[in-house]
Amino acid sequence: MKNIKSIIAILFVFMMFLQASAQKKPYNGIEFSCHNFVDTLKIKIWDGAIIIPVEINGKTKNLMFDTGAEMGFWIGEEEDWMTPSGNTITFVDSQKTRQKKAVMKLPPVKMGNITIENYKVVADNGLEDYVCDKIDGAFGYDLVVRGLSFKFDTKDSLMIVTDRKGFFSKEEKGQPTLKYKRYHKTNPQVWVSFPFHRIKLLFDSGAIGGDFDLPEYLMSIWAKDDPELGQKMDEYTVVRDTTVYHSAGLFGRLNDTVPYRIFHCPEVEMGGITFTDVWVSTDHRTGKVGSAILKKNSLIIDGHKRRLVLLPHDGNTVQYYGNEDKRGVKFLLADKNDTLGVIKAVVRKDGDAYRKGIRTGDYLIRINDVEITDYCTYLNLKNNVRANNDSPLRYVFRSPEGEIKEIDW
Repeated sequence: MKNIKSIIAILFVFMMFLQASAQKKPYNGIEFSCHNFVDTLKIKIWDGAIIIPVEINGKTKNLMFDTGAEMGFWIGEEEDWMTPSGNTITFVDSQKTRQKKAVMKLPPVKMGNITIENYKVVADNGLEDYVCDKIDGAFGYDLVVRGLSFKFDTKDSLMIVTDRKGFFSKEEKGQPTLKYKRYHKTNPQVWVSFPFHRIKLLFDSGAIGGDFDLPEYLMSIWAKDDPELGQKMDEYTVVRDTTVYHSAGLFGRLNDTVPYRIFHCPEVEMGGITFTDVWVSTDHRTGKVGSAILKKNSLIIDGHKRRLVLLPHDGNTVQYYGNEDKRGVKFLLADKNDTLGVIKAVVRKDGDAYRKGIRTGDYLIRINDVEITDYCTYLNLKNNVRANNDSPLRYVFRSPEGEIKEIDW
């Protein structure tokens, strides 16, 4: 179900706006306990996102690998075992509000047989409600900038990490390759070919479950500057409407009504892989490729050659994508002082939810016989029940006026 994916994906987008306010780059000073090494360890995969178990202060922590983040971040408040680095970061949120935040150093981080010293993070307590204890924080792309290369085997949940140049060359040969330039001199931007235009997008593995996302404001600018391109985009546009954009981070949550469209693309090409039957929404503030493509493809990040290499699980470079969100509903956390419910629906007018009577602002109050008392109850219930049962789930909604609505999905 895609109704939560765009929410979770957006949670990490604000990390793209990190700007160093100190003279030194935030990743300067990172040290590794080994040199000329290769190590293999077991990882976890969450909706295509890569989660690396590490040891900090003798305890296991789960850090997501986020190519969309310039440096690391921590879920929750600063901990007393963190130490100030002396640097600050200026955050720019979706409302263009600027605020400085202290950069903290983690104690030595043991990742397999390698210990990472002086790894820096920014603590953020705006994400706890959404990650549901699945991750404690994230590694940013600074590990690649600092000289590491990775292979993430998302089929068998394994990671190979090395500082050796050319270590993956034999595996990379002949495989779909994405050469990239760095966003803000750090993060990878790759070319993606849509039927109407070739576009450079951020490769953002921290956009959990995210697909191919385009920003509507950019589409509108292109259509205005190039009427022929605008007409071509219209040929692939199946829906135009408005929806609620949602973001969360250092500055709390933002809900805003924004225009959007949905493209239906027979094919989208990226680095030698053709994805077929792709549905693209523009209800986003940034253009990116999320972690959903890693459900069918493993990934090599060759930091020395500045390229990403995709390894299709079945060897097929033509892949059916079929990511249409037919239900047309997302779920957002209600305000904490809202006494009517904890999760509210955001409904597109073209979707199944709208046709069945669900409206934006309706509260999700129950799935099957379980009451939804918080966001994590919803997330865990949906995932656990669906994994063990192919039968439809009964979603029960209540409108702000008290009307009860039931749908089987």
